[in-house]
This record gives sequence, C-alpha cells and structure tokens, in this order.
Amino acid sequence: MDVWNLVLYVVASLLALKSLASLMTHHKKVVAHQLALEYTQELSQNGKKVSQSDSPDQEVKPNPSDQKAPAA
Repeated sequence: MDVWNLVLYVVASLLALKSLASLMTHHKKVVAHQLALEYTQELSQNGKKVSQSDSPDQEVKPNPSDQKAPAA
C-alpha cells in the first residue's frame, strides 16, 4: 500500500508541476503581448503629438545642449 501511495504522490506532483509550467508560460506570453501593445500605442500617440506640434509656421530652435562644442 505504501508503494501505491508513493506512486500516486509522484504522479500527482509531476502533473502539478506540468500544469504550473504551462500556466507560467501562458502568463509570460500574455504579459509580453500586453507590453508590446502598450508600447505600440504609446509610439503611435507620440507620433501624432509630434506631427501635430510640427507646423510649417513654427521655427525650430536648436537645443544648446545638442550643439557640439568646438574642438580645441
């Protein structure tokens, strides 16, 4: 009887581990998909903001920190 309990326990443990691994893999895929979706939405919103703020009437002023310092 002890052998059968041990076998049953081992089989149940393996099934539980398999189920846990499957659940974790699915969760990882869902989270990665959600992050990619949020990232693309953020990029598209930033693109719309940039295109709306850039009009031909506005003069673009260079940022002083972007200019290169003269070489000595």
